[in-house]
Amino acid sequence: MFPFYVEVALTAFRRQLIYRWANISGLVTNIFFCTLFSYIIIALYHARPAVPGYSVQDSLRYTWLLQSFLMVISPFGWMDLMMTIRTGEVVSDLSKPCDFCLYWFSREVGRSLFFLFFRALPIYVAGMFLFHIGTPVSWTSWGTLLLMLPPAILLGVAYRFLYNIFAFWILEGRAMVTMSVVISQFFTGSYVPVYFFPGWLRTFAGWLPFNGFMNAPALAFLGKMTLTDFWFEFVRQLGWLLVLILIARAVTTIATRRVVSQGG
Repeated sequence: MFPFYVEVALTAFRRQLIYRWANISGLVTNIFFCTLFSYIIIALYHARPAVPGYSVQDSLRYTWLLQSFLMVISPFGWMDLMMTIRTGEVVSDLSKPCDFCLYWFSREVGRSLFFLFFRALPIYVAGMFLFHIGTPVSWTSWGTLLLMLPPAILLGVAYRFLYNIFAFWILEGRAMVTMSVVISQFFTGSYVPVYFFPGWLRTFAGWLPFNGFMNAPALAFLGKMTLTDFWFEFVRQLGWLLVLILIARAVTTIATRRVVSQGG
């Protein structure tokens, strides 16, 4: 069955290639808003030059990293699964001779890989040209990113799978989607870098699953973690991934008992 899920992921990747202009417009939008955030960061450092442990260049690099990761890990407005539940198309997915959760996870992993190459990389390169943010040259930085990025992608998939699957119980789920996205983006540092949070809020955010979405991988890539801190964050990230997957499977089992298919 494993080749089947690989093919599902590849099909999702190829499907995204069709929407070239949508990707270009999204890319331009991401770069525009990241440019605005960057000037806000620069203005902040003019008002308060000392942010312990982080220079203005660090904060700009962090901002562009998170904007690069956004569509890869935590896309806003994703309601694909929810819409199949509302229209009844989910019955077709449940009838497939495959695992329902793995099928959707494979689809989303393929889509995330597309955005990694065609959204994340161009955004970060744009930041390099516009703000001269550069990139770490240490193999340690790249190694930690390569270790933390796959679990981060899967965490994002598990999270949006969960808030979509609740469409089995509610008639209109768009408000839940909006709320879930706002919460996740706040605690990942997309609006304000997590290291700008007050101490108590930063500690609280660190123990939420959202920390492993983008904040922890970004800080590891920037070299802002000791080796001990990195392994702690990596284990915590894997722990949350296991928890969310188990919850997703449990909720799916309960939800699919409600499905009644009439006709042939």
